[in-house]
Amino acid sequence: MADKELDDWDDNPDWSEYPSTPLDTAGQLITTRAKLGLSQKDMAGLLGISVGTLRNWEQHRTEPDGPGKALIGLIYQVPHADL
Repeated sequence: MADKELDDWDDNPDWSEYPSTPLDTAGQLITTRAKLGLSQKDMAGLLGISVGTLRNWEQHRTEPDGPGKALIGLIYQVPHADL
């Protein structure tokens, strides 16, 4: 079994050379919606904003203010919490 584990390890690429960047707010929104299986309408309702505002945030047209970013960050970090 140890040989199989070593073989599996050899197949994994070395990601240490690739820079890691955190998701921006738009990426967090899109990822969270996908994890929760929510439509834009449902996510907008959860955040208390219009669908158009959510769409603008996801498409980098506009950005949420500080409290909006904080709320999105919290939902992104704990998407399974009771909504």
